[in-house]
Amino acid sequence: MYQKILLALLLIFLMSSVFVEAASRPASVQNLRYSNTGEKVRIVLDVTKECDYKELYLENPSRLIVDLENAVLSSSVQKEHLVGSPLANRIRIGQFNSTTVRVVVESMAEINIFWLDGGPSGCRMVIDVIEVPSVFQNEKPKPSTPSTPSTPSTQNPSQKDDELKAREERARKAAEERERKEKEEKERKAKEEKERKAKEEKERKAKEERERKAKEERERRAKEERERRQHQQPTTPSGPTSEIDKDLEKLMTLKGKIIAIDPGHGGNDAGAIGPTGVMEKTVTLNVALELEKLLKAEGATVIMTRRTDKTVSPNGAKASAIEELQARCDVANNAKADIFISIHADSFTNPTARGTTGYYYGETEGPMSIRLADCIRKALCEQIKTPSRGTKPCNFYVVRNTDMAATLIELAFISNPEEEKLMSSPEGVLKCAQGIFDGIEDFFG
Repeated sequence: MYQKILLALLLIFLMSSVFVEAASRPASVQNLRYSNTGEKVRIVLDVTKECDYKELYLENPSRLIVDLENAVLSSSVQKEHLVGSPLANRIRIGQFNSTTVRVVVESMAEINIFWLDGGPSGCRMVIDVIEVPSVFQNEKPKPSTPSTPSTPSTQNPSQKDDELKAREERARKAAEERERKEKEEKERKAKEEKERKAKEEKERKAKEERERKAKEERERRAKEERERRQHQQPTTPSGPTSEIDKDLEKLMTLKGKIIAIDPGHGGNDAGAIGPTGVMEKTVTLNVALELEKLLKAEGATVIMTRRTDKTVSPNGAKASAIEELQARCDVANNAKADIFISIHADSFTNPTARGTTGYYYGETEGPMSIRLADCIRKALCEQIKTPSRGTKPCNFYVVRNTDMAATLIELAFISNPEEEKLMSSPEGVLKCAQGIFDGIEDFFG
C-alpha cells in the first residue's frame, strides 16, 4: 500500500513538471498571411499557442502595433508585406526583443484582435483592420482576450469619432498622394523611353540611308566602267593595257586579296543543335563553301580552314579545344591573309532569341576589326532580314590570336525555329553567303 502511494505521487510530480515546462515554453509564430476585401484587411498569425499581447498606436508615421509577449518568430516568416490599401499600406513583423514578437501595421484605422483554435500551427491570432466606425458607433471593438486591464476613456463619443475621421482622412490623402506620384513617375519614364527609342530609330535610319546611297554610287560607277569596257577594243589579246582597263581593275576591290574563311566547329564538334536537329557545323560549312565561290569569282584568294566535316588540328579528335582553335589561327597566319572571318550560328535557351551579331577583339587591329565586323553584320542583316544585335567586343580565341583584321560572325540563332529553317535551306545558305560577301566588299571598298 505504501509503495502504491509513492508511485502515484511520483506520477503526479512528473506530469506537473511536463505541464509547467509546456506552459513556460514561448509561443512560436510560424506564419503571417493577410487578405484584403477593400472594407477590411484581415491579418492572420499562425501561432503554436495563445499568449498575452499589447496593442498601441504611434504617429509620424501613423501605425498600429501589436506586441506578442513570451513569443518567438520563426526564421521562415516573411518579414514585410506590401498591401497598398488605404486601411493598411504595409505590414511588418519582427523579433522586437528576446521574448516579444512585434507586428506593425502602417494604418490609421481601427483594429480588432481575437484568437481562434486550429490552423497549421494549432492556434491563430486574427487582427482585423477595419474601416473607421460611423458616428453612430461610439465604442471601439474590444479584444476578446486583453492581456492588460483597460483604462476608462476620458474622451466623449463625439471627440473619438472626430479623431477617427481625421485619421481616416489622413490615410486616404496619403494613399492618393502615393498613387499620384507613382503614376507621374511611370509616365515620365515611359515618355523618356519613347523619346530615346524614337531618336535611336531616326539616327539608325539616317545612317542606313547614307550607307545605302554610298553603296549604290559604288555599284553605279562599277557598272558604268564595265559598260564602257565592253565598247572598247583591247590593243592586245591579254591583260589590260588601256587606261579604262586599269581603272576597271582598280574597281575590282577583291582582286589579289587573301581572305581566310573559318567554318566554325566540325568533326566531333557539332556546335549548337537546332530544334529539328540541324547542326551548327553543317550550317557554317555550307555557307563558307558558297562564300568561297563568290570571292573567287571576284579574283580573291580564299584560304579555308576546312572544306569538309573534320577537325582542323592534325591531332584530330584527340586535339584539345585550344589546339583546335590555334590550328585555325595558324592556317590564316601562315597564309598571311588580309582578313579572317569565322562563321558561327548563335544559340540560347529561350527559343525566341533571334538576330545577327558581329564580334571583334579590340586590342590588336582594333579599328580595322571593328570595321570588318560592322560591314559584314550590316550587309548580312540586309540580306537575310534578321534583327541586328550590334557589333560587340569579345575575347574569342580565333579573333584574338590572328595577325590580321578578324571577326567572328553569328549568322542567326539556330535555337530559334524560324532562323534554324532559314540557315538550313538552300536559299538561306546563299543569302548568308551573299551577305558576308557584300560586307567584305564594303570593307575593302
